[in-house]
Amino acid sequence: MIDRAKMLLISHLAFSEAQAHRYIEKQAMDMRATKRAIAEEILKTYES
Repeated sequence: MIDRAKMLLISHLAFSEAQAHRYIEKQAMDMRATKRAIAEEILKTYES
């Protein structure tokens, strides 16, 4: 699931894989959530 979210960030926001990974990590830390929860939100946003 996290890898799918990274691929969506790469395709929609032109992130590198490292940038996408860091984005998910930072969002998880900032929001006190798991990386999986952040990935679910990314999937909801870009797969709808």
